[in-house]
Amino acid sequence: MPGSDLLDSIRRGRTAIGTSYDVHDGTVAELLCDRGLDFLDIDMQHVAVSIDMLHRMLMALRPVGLPVLVRPLWNDPPLIGQILDAGADGVIVPMVNTAEQARRAVAATRYPPDGTRSWGPFRAAGLHGGEAAYARIAAEGHAVFTQVETAEAVGNLDEILSVAGLSGIVIGPADMAISLGYADDRDNALVRRTIHDVLRRCLEREVPFGFYAGSAQVAAYWIEHGATLVSCSAVSSFISDGVSRLAASLTAARDRQSRPSA
Repeated sequence: MPGSDLLDSIRRGRTAIGTSYDVHDGTVAELLCDRGLDFLDIDMQHVAVSIDMLHRMLMALRPVGLPVLVRPLWNDPPLIGQILDAGADGVIVPMVNTAEQARRAVAATRYPPDGTRSWGPFRAAGLHGGEAAYARIAAEGHAVFTQVETAEAVGNLDEILSVAGLSGIVIGPADMAISLGYADDRDNALVRRTIHDVLRRCLEREVPFGFYAGSAQVAAYWIEHGATLVSCSAVSSFISDGVSRLAASLTAARDRQSRPSA
């Protein structure tokens, strides 16, 4: 199962590098094959992705062969169950501030007696050899990361990191900055020190530390400091940035051509 391979790689200390797939287009999905990524993530929290749209996105990404992690709208067990039933390899649950909330997220990914997930993995079971095979895979545990993105979560970090079944945590840097009172200064020294403190505590406990990065430069910084799961930017941003660079380059050439000679 791709999700298990991702977790095994992270546990061996190899940083997993991914990006957000936020373009609902099969042609774009095909372009992600063999590009050197380790995973993709789909954001249902901030992007207009319904559960039926998620199904279509997962179907388009299936040939790419990469693990797909999904960020649900909230720490909502029924929705997390639907996400996994649709065939996602794991979840990144936002705004988890306490150990009890982390346990709720983990339980939502597991069937009784280990969790609270309701049975019905119709697409997921078909992808993994039938219901019996999928039940064994699910019992081993899907990838389940929780986001640390508030001062409250930092204060409860030791308890969160102790939750059984948690695959790791992922920093939400923008919400972290807002929570610390620096909405207009997200690279503030206190914000950076706080995130480094979270990283240190994760490393001490050997819990994978993840980071949502807006640029390759920021992603590289946290990789170099020990992050083992990094999602950098989004597919739509790469398309937009590429078009912007093209337009800027050709506009400059046009302006040079139209400039009167001396």
